[in-house]
Amino acid sequence: MEYEIRALEPGDGEAMCALVDRVKDEKKYLFYTLRFPADGTRKYIESHNVAGNPIFGAFAPDGALAGWIDFSIGGFEEIRHVGTIGMGVAAAHRGRGLGERLMRACIESARRQGLEKLELEVFATNAAARGLYRKMGFVEEGCLRRKRKFEGAYDDLVCMALFLDEGAER
Repeated sequence: MEYEIRALEPGDGEAMCALVDRVKDEKKYLFYTLRFPADGTRKYIESHNVAGNPIFGAFAPDGALAGWIDFSIGGFEEIRHVGTIGMGVAAAHRGRGLGERLMRACIESARRQGLEKLELEVFATNAAARGLYRKMGFVEEGCLRRKRKFEGAYDDLVCMALFLDEGAER
């Protein structure tokens, strides 16, 4: 199955909102279970595009949004060289290389924008994602123990980073 990776447009807001909610409903990959309205998601996509920082989506041959990735740039001058990644892939589309393709699009975009570092946080129990991030060159920077308590169960949050500037001290 061939997937198209492209920048999302505001018209993709409902699809992204629905996909994020489906991943949230799995209760094990995204930190928050809070739902956001589709209109807010459209505005979020638009604000990224206006800033020249697109959100990328993976689209299945039938046009369905199968995954997304974005990064937010620090709001203060001292951290504007860093982007924080958020991503997800629909359960039915996992294991097909979409995470890697989305990650490559994100890294390329971050480099074009002059970022020096990409960060992300992943639950310690999400071995597949941690493996992908290591494969893409991310290193573990630390662990926030028992960061999440959901339905009575704790999970550690692993902090990972990819340094984009060549020769960066790690």
